[in-house]
Amino acid sequence: PTPTPTPTPTPTPDPTPTCLHDYPARPLSGKLYWGAAVGGNGDPGPRHEQPSGHPLAVRRTFFAWDKRATSMVTMAKNDLANDRLPWVSTKTPPWDEMAKGLHDAEIDEMLRALDALPGPVWLTIHHEPEGGGGNPSPDDPAGPAGHVAMNKRVRARMTALKTDNIALAPILMAWTWDSRSGRNPNEWWADGIYDFLGIDHYSETSPLVNSLWATVRSWGGAHCVDVAVGEWGVRGSDSVAAQKVLDWYNAAANSGKDGKGSRVVGLSAFDSGLNSPSGSWELVGEQLAMFQSLLGDPRTANVNDR
Repeated sequence: PTPTPTPTPTPTPDPTPTCLHDYPARPLSGKLYWGAAVGGNGDPGPRHEQPSGHPLAVRRTFFAWDKRATSMVTMAKNDLANDRLPWVSTKTPPWDEMAKGLHDAEIDEMLRALDALPGPVWLTIHHEPEGGGGNPSPDDPAGPAGHVAMNKRVRARMTALKTDNIALAPILMAWTWDSRSGRNPNEWWADGIYDFLGIDHYSETSPLVNSLWATVRSWGGAHCVDVAVGEWGVRGSDSVAAQKVLDWYNAAANSGKDGKGSRVVGLSAFDSGLNSPSGSWELVGEQLAMFQSLLGDPRTANVNDR
């Protein structure tokens, strides 16, 4: 008789790569930090926390380099004392000088002060470096390579000092992922430097969960990093605007299991009219009410959860 051939086993597919990466204040599964920048580093208490009865889960603040070890640290300490995750950024001396180590002592002073705080801090070194406020050119002549080199130097100093309280992230513009920007996001990134990808994402009237946002998340997923939003804004004060805010939150809360790229770990609104030539992005009307109600959502993380 003809021997029965041994069936060829079905090959086991390679498992999908898992991004096993932790960092200070990474929220628990299914949760995200929900908060805002309020005016010019304004007090979120009267604006959001007292009306809602809940803390801002994350607070974005902005500082000059000469404040990096003084008021920036003091404000981060105050945020932690009020159950907020501080996400601070500072503008720096020339990027090439930073990358060459000419400001290492100043970097170390900042890092030591932040790392000594009684809780985690998210740190960004020069946000929107591509040219914010409508400027099409990078904020520094060193360009994207210089910005990456500067952040690589900051990471090296974090490693040397053995910091364990600080997560380092850039904040790039979502517009950089739009081909019309003329930019290549790959030039503004290098794997192995950052703990997560920070993004600023605005929309005049269309939903924030749009094709551009999908592109950003897909790109981040390919680089095995979470994404958090340092500034977001959408126009409107009616129920339609409120629904866009809710959809934005829900999509982020579900992002860890939707298979569409990066997990979204934080969303910080730009509740301000500063540096806004097209009009204020302050939260108003039903959009404001929705924002504040979500501060109490059980999916909103708390810096003390971990």
